Amino acid sequence: MVESYSSSRKRLKFLWIIHFATGLLVLCFGILCNGGRKYVSADPVKASMMECRKLYVNVYSTSPEEEGAVICCTDHLDNWWNIFSHEGFLCNSKIRSIPLSRSITRFPDSWLLPLIPIALRLLIALFGKISNQSHPNPHDLWTNTKRLIFHILIFQFRGWGLYVFLNMMEDIVLGSNLISNHNIPGMITRGQESPDLSSCWYTSWLKNKWRDDSSVSGGGGVVGDGETASCYGHLFDFSDHVVLFFSHSFPSMVFEASFCFLFPFLPQRCPSFSSAGGLVDGSTGQVDRNRSMSSSRNKPSACVFVWNTLLPILLLVLFFYLNVVTLLAVHSTAAYFHSVGEVIVGYLISLMVQIPMGWIIWADEWKHVRQLVGFPMERQHMD
Repeated sequence: MVESYSSSRKRLKFLWIIHFATGLLVLCFGILCNGGRKYVSADPVKASMMECRKLYVNVYSTSPEEEGAVICCTDHLDNWWNIFSHEGFLCNSKIRSIPLSRSITRFPDSWLLPLIPIALRLLIALFGKISNQSHPNPHDLWTNTKRLIFHILIFQFRGWGLYVFLNMMEDIVLGSNLISNHNIPGMITRGQESPDLSSCWYTSWLKNKWRDDSSVSGGGGVVGDGETASCYGHLFDFSDHVVLFFSHSFPSMVFEASFCFLFPFLPQRCPSFSSAGGLVDGSTGQVDRNRSMSSSRNKPSACVFVWNTLLPILLLVLFFYLNVVTLLAVHSTAAYFHSVGEVIVGYLISLMVQIPMGWIIWADEWKHVRQLVGFPMERQHMD
């Protein structure tokens, strides 16, 4: 049993590294496609571009005539064969119509979807508690409840610590002129002048909520005695979506997928036939000779199919689907809606969650934390 568990842990470490590298590669590909641009949504009516279904403007361009300054989403760009072009990927409505592609960044979907496996375990454990059926430690109610609390704390840390608090620190640093770098896109700070961008040619094209609301993060706003800090989108604003994807969505999904890999759903739940001609209850180990082979022939096979085949396949499909949808969102964020510096800072912030959660999954050093969330040591797994 120890060799099996140890080999499973090694495979799990390899799979974690593959997943980590995949997310990083998609992010880097998005950065390569960025080209020093940062787009915000504009109003086609205000821009007198009625042919555009959607309109995006590059806040770092000096005029609307500049190459890449304006992306007008027409019906032509909505075809599948344009999806690999820079404008086509952004404008294609078929990508945005993929289920969960829009809600993956919103509450409650961003919270509930990664926790579906643990929710199922809690329901099963609760049923076992009510029916007085004992389960092994990784499957019991209290162990899964502790792991759920662990995820909620991580989500809260991401929301309050990595988003609210760091945004406050960002405002303090940028407002105090501690950073002075005009050469990196997005690194314009309050009190500095944007080179050759004072006209803010796209301001009249913006939607009212971005043109009038000075509290929008990354917006111009007013600083000091009525001084306009910058045009909307010029100020540095680390990518909160990158932080969301890499410190919230991916870690929680991989964490629960890893737990399911090491501890399948109730492997002793289904009864099995004994040599004595009865059925063996997986939870009690007792042989029931009163149940005939003919009357119970289909029940064990159906039970094994549901728990050992159907449920793992459904969870695996859900895991891959959520990862694909999230990776598409990662690419869009890095390629279009944030500067290179903002994306890199957001990813570096996410490592504060990614690395520790990965360490909990496949390392033995933090044994108390591992035991707290249900990952046993090898010696305990053998017992």
